Amino acid sequence: MFFHKYLPKFKVLVLPKLSTNEVHNRERDEERMKKMKRYAALVAVSALALSPVAPAKAEDDALKTSPLTEVLNLPRAEFDNNLGDYDVFTAVFMDTWGMLPESSLKVLADGNTALTAFVPTDRAFRKLVRYLTGKAPKSEEAITNAVLSLGSATLEKVLLYHVVVGNPILSADALNANGATLSSANAQTFKVNVVGSKITLVDKASKHTNAVVLLSKIDINNGNKQVAHGINQVMLPKLS
Repeated sequence: MFFHKYLPKFKVLVLPKLSTNEVHNRERDEERMKKMKRYAALVAVSALALSPVAPAKAEDDALKTSPLTEVLNLPRAEFDNNLGDYDVFTAVFMDTWGMLPESSLKVLADGNTALTAFVPTDRAFRKLVRYLTGKAPKSEEAITNAVLSLGSATLEKVLLYHVVVGNPILSADALNANGATLSSANAQTFKVNVVGSKITLVDKASKHTNAVVLLSKIDINNGNKQVAHGINQVMLPKLS
């Protein structure tokens, strides 16, 4: 099974059950908000520290330097009922980066570093939880808590697997990249298969459904050095 092959140190993944105790719920929500604000501050401060852009230089550059942390609204994202956006990615990214502040994940806040990110939607993360546990949480918070239980070290590898450093890959380029192998920011690779307008990203888990680029969510942040494309599955690297 994938569970044992790719997560040897992960013994039991139990989806959190929402408590009926109102006091407990209130305390939990307050703690979550504190964490979100703390990591939002980390993103904002790091973006300023990593991405100083002098006006003269900005005018000379062919591409602008707005980082993906700003475009994906990471510092201000909130849980909602829309599984088609990136709230779970936001929470997982900020929590993991908060636990590992020196991680290469900070590159997403550096608008001067050219890269392409393939960002899973909230629904994609729910599919991951269902793949690992057989259960599909309904709320974005429950999805996030289940994903976070994998641990920051594992999540760092997974998130970096979705980042390709180098000249941004726009959708037109991706459509002409059938058979290409891309190297991710965690030093692993994944392949690109294109049939018609369907762009599939083939990860390292042979029994896992491969991610497909969502054509309604392509070329996010176009015109900048960092671009993103929404995908419908979380890609899985080798974790051991």
